[in-house]
Amino acid sequence: MSKIDYHYQTMGRILSHLVQQGLKRVDFDDSDAMEIMTERHGDEEEVLQTFADVLHWMNDEGLIRVGQVQEYDGGFAFSGVQLTSRGIAVIQAKPNDPELGESIEKKVSETKSLDASAYTKIGSFVGGLIGGATQALSG
Repeated sequence: MSKIDYHYQTMGRILSHLVQQGLKRVDFDDSDAMEIMTERHGDEEEVLQTFADVLHWMNDEGLIRVGQVQEYDGGFAFSGVQLTSRGIAVIQAKPNDPELGESIEKKVSETKSLDASAYTKIGSFVGGLIGGATQALSG
């Protein structure tokens, strides 16, 4: 698995977790990262760094809102994480992959557990939507 696929999978897992919470504000710390990241690449420090980096990216791209970020030696805490209206639009968009169904929201809500490739496809779809929107704005 490439690095970008691993990051897509991480994004898919985070979005899945947030969909299940609705618009409730969620706090993420090291223990949440290890619980959500059931498929891990590298040691614990690398897994935590990937999780934090993906959350930063999602925040910077406007998919999530974060109340506060605390980073400390060897760890982090993201407080008050919640989907934005853009994030909701993305999870409700119709994927072009039949495996993802009508939307990410429905797939995550209706399926008890997804396999790693489904999470990767979710992240790839979201990354493509964000990239396409950025390209449309600059074009």
